[in-house]
Amino acid sequence: MIGERSSDFTISPTEATALIAAKRPAVVFICSPNNPTGISETRATVEALLSAVIDHGSGILVVDEAYGEFSDWSARELVSDDLPLVVTRTYSKVWSLAAVRLGFAVGPTEVVANLNEFVLPYHLSASTQAAGLCALDFTNEMQKRVEMIVSERERLAAALGRLPGITVYPSGANFLLVRALGLDLWSQLVSRGVLVRDFSTRPRLEDCLRITIGTPEENTILISTIAAILEETNL
Repeated sequence: MIGERSSDFTISPTEATALIAAKRPAVVFICSPNNPTGISETRATVEALLSAVIDHGSGILVVDEAYGEFSDWSARELVSDDLPLVVTRTYSKVWSLAAVRLGFAVGPTEVVANLNEFVLPYHLSASTQAAGLCALDFTNEMQKRVEMIVSERERLAAALGRLPGITVYPSGANFLLVRALGLDLWSQLVSRGVLVRDFSTRPRLEDCLRITIGTPEENTILISTIAAILEETNL
């Protein structure tokens, strides 16, 4: 079963807990920060879902935090041996190591032990393990890059939010979801040499673009290009 998000793309704790109570799923899975909206669920929402899972004996809650390093809080703060909560992370995003296909889970000791019972033999190559361990030696550099991306994300969100006809959704990821009603903004950006992701054909994402946060120079070019497009269309 799949629950529907609210109009602002957040999870409604009331609706989600009612769904858990009615269906009693073995696993409740949420993505926070979400892709492609960038929405980070609040601690209160995650706690409400966790309480519903506990109250209705419906297994575990899994929070996918693939973009978690860019968010202002993590569900890992709630993980303990007496709660049915697992948080997953990946090396694909913040470490730029998508090719190694490496991730990890943080959860109760019993859950991790059970995962180890079912893991396939030789599921991680020696080179993958070496890459993951090597990346950890550069944690300080990674954190500095995250700080730069978050700072630029907020600058870009503020600048685009001031432009007429543009809606910028809150983001806890390394990208922004932007809606520009009726402008075909993606095509106009491409024609000017600026490439972003077009999500306008996805359900509920009409006229939406997903903009990955670039360098300060790239973000400035994006802002000025969109402003010029809007001026040309008399918005």
